[in-house]
Amino acid sequence: MNYFLLSIAIVAGYFFIVFVLLRLVAPYMGFRPYPLPVEIPGEMKSAILNLENQTQDQNSYLEAVYRFVLGRWEHSRLKAGLLLPKLFKKDLTEIWHTKGFVYCTSINFIVYVLLAKSKYFTAQDVKIRHVFLNFVPHQYLQVRIGEKWVDVDPAGAGIRNQPLGTHASFFG
Repeated sequence: MNYFLLSIAIVAGYFFIVFVLLRLVAPYMGFRPYPLPVEIPGEMKSAILNLENQTQDQNSYLEAVYRFVLGRWEHSRLKAGLLLPKLFKKDLTEIWHTKGFVYCTSINFIVYVLLAKSKYFTAQDVKIRHVFLNFVPHQYLQVRIGEKWVDVDPAGAGIRNQPLGTHASFFG
């Protein structure tokens, strides 16, 4: 009986630390919407203009942002477990200039800014969502296009070659 209670306590402690405390201390993982920065890096402004010039509506812009982010940064389960200090990056310029691996929260913050600072979307068109993925919380976005909400998950579904409109969850 004592082993059972100890097991329950360990599992409950793990879930509290990972699903509550972590969301309180990790940037862009909290329980509130992202803050939309007033100033963004010049290179990011150029990327937004470039993406806007290649597209003609919300749907094509969202697709272009998804492809752009997938081509610029990477995410993997192994690195997520090994590169924990990167989870705590919150400076937009620093995240923008990061090469290689970034956490789902950082990728999603970049996507959010690319969308909300464009001519096609506003901050209210983007919702932050969290799901259980491989024993930790995973974040993805939902973006309003017209009257429907589209899942945007470059760090989960995207790295698994799943299309825009899907998100990863549970085990994958």
